[in-house]
Amino acid sequence: MVTAVERFELPNLCALNFLLHGALDGGGTISLKTDAQGKVFSTALLRMEIPVPRALARRIRR
Repeated sequence: MVTAVERFELPNLCALNFLLHGALDGGGTISLKTDAQGKVFSTALLRMEIPVPRALARRIRR
């Protein structure tokens, strides 16, 4: 289903965003396909606690 994957770095958020071309036949608002797993996984990721060493946390805050 996915024809290509693009990765975008969001350095101010220390995050990555992935764009999966063709995954929903043109987008969630257009597609008749559901994205239940994507919504479930994104919620799980948002609730995930990740331990970060104090030195790294101090460096990122600056």
